[in-house]
Amino acid sequence: MSATTRTKRKQKPTSQRGFSMMQLLVTLAVASVVSGLAFMGITSARQRIRLTNSSRLLASYAEKARVDSVRRHPTDPNLMAGIEVLNKTTYRVKMDFDGDGTVETKDITLDDGVVFATDPIALVFDWRGRLVDLESTDVKVSIALQWGDDEADQRIVDITRSGDVTLDSDVYLDDVPNVNTTTGLTPIDGGSTLNANNTPHPSPTPTPTPNDDNSPSPTPTPDVVDLDPTPTPSPGGDPEPSPNPDPSPGASPSASPSPSPSATPVNPNPTPTPCIVTVSTSPSPLTFSKHSGGTISFSVNPSGTVAFTEGANNITVTRLTGNTFQVASVNNTRGNFTLAFETPCGTKTVTLTITN
Repeated sequence: MSATTRTKRKQKPTSQRGFSMMQLLVTLAVASVVSGLAFMGITSARQRIRLTNSSRLLASYAEKARVDSVRRHPTDPNLMAGIEVLNKTTYRVKMDFDGDGTVETKDITLDDGVVFATDPIALVFDWRGRLVDLESTDVKVSIALQWGDDEADQRIVDITRSGDVTLDSDVYLDDVPNVNTTTGLTPIDGGSTLNANNTPHPSPTPTPTPNDDNSPSPTPTPDVVDLDPTPTPSPGGDPEPSPNPDPSPGASPSASPSPSPSATPVNPNPTPTPCIVTVSTSPSPLTFSKHSGGTISFSVNPSGTVAFTEGANNITVTRLTGNTFQVASVNNTRGNFTLAFETPCGTKTVTLTITN
């Protein structure tokens, strides 16, 4: 019994034996694999964040440049806002950054590791927010950004002909062609997106038509003659009185008027009445949430009718009464949009913003 007892005392409890070498190796291998996967996941997430941030920043600058051109209404191509891809990692933004009416440029560098996958390109927005010098067959322009050399990891910034800016989406493929106006009416821009309709109504220098026939018309004064054929007998005279033998009044004027050889028209340079259109919105500025709406009212001096011509597909425009229109959002699309109206004084644009 004593020998058996001594043998049992030499054995250690199971809880004090520790880990074997195999268990340590397996634990280290599992920890290494988990750490490697976590590191790869974090690295991939950082790449996606940098790529998404650079693409969103480019899209926002493109939208700001478009809105700046609509706000300032430039007709000179050198004063229109836009963006230009300079090289693989840098692009230039041209617009009025501080709102003083002067166009400035700013060079923006992409985040580390992000490059442009497309060739350098320059995009310019006209006074209506449309792209200038775009091929007639192009519906949109796509600018691709990618992470390094990985062509499978790209973000696409699309800018349509009508100026809509989207990111990884083909929602706004709403090409707005140039509208040919009816013959005899004043065209909006003659088929060009460079020049606005600056023709005033009416013409500021009307040509008066002088009336050369300013000769006074003589008005003869007839002699008052008694045409009563019944004679009045005079007592003690001739029993058959003779009436006045000349009953015809004298129709010839006593003097021949001398017409003036050169007539001077009255007020040869009349002052034209200026054509003025005042736009008011409710709310002001015109900002509302999706699936909501607002109103746009036009006041035309001296008078005239305003007609809606073009706008984004996600906006409906309905005439309420006179020159007042109801605008409404029909889907979940958000952003800044431009509506065009034809007025007696030319085309007027109204910018609205749809929020959450």
